[in-house]
Amino acid sequence: MSTVQIELSEKEWEIVEEVWEKVEQEIAYLATLSREQRLAWFREHQYSRPISFEREIGGTIYTVNARFSENAETAEKKVNRILNQNITL
Repeated sequence: MSTVQIELSEKEWEIVEEVWEKVEQEIAYLATLSREQRLAWFREHQYSRPISFEREIGGTIYTVNARFSENAETAEKKVNRILNQNITL
């Protein structure tokens, strides 16, 4: 497995730490819930409609539509696959 090192500015690192703190707080909260309560929480916090939007960049309008497949590889596996294909040591 390859290792990737990313250098962050002090401000970027502060943002990362803030996000991780919030993630850990949510994980701790979810751990206190029953299975049924966690499922209800996830249903309440998921997107209610497909993720799609339009942006104009340099006079061109780009339309982005996102769809998710239950059979798709996980984001972690996909990132690792892409990195392994494109990084030579």
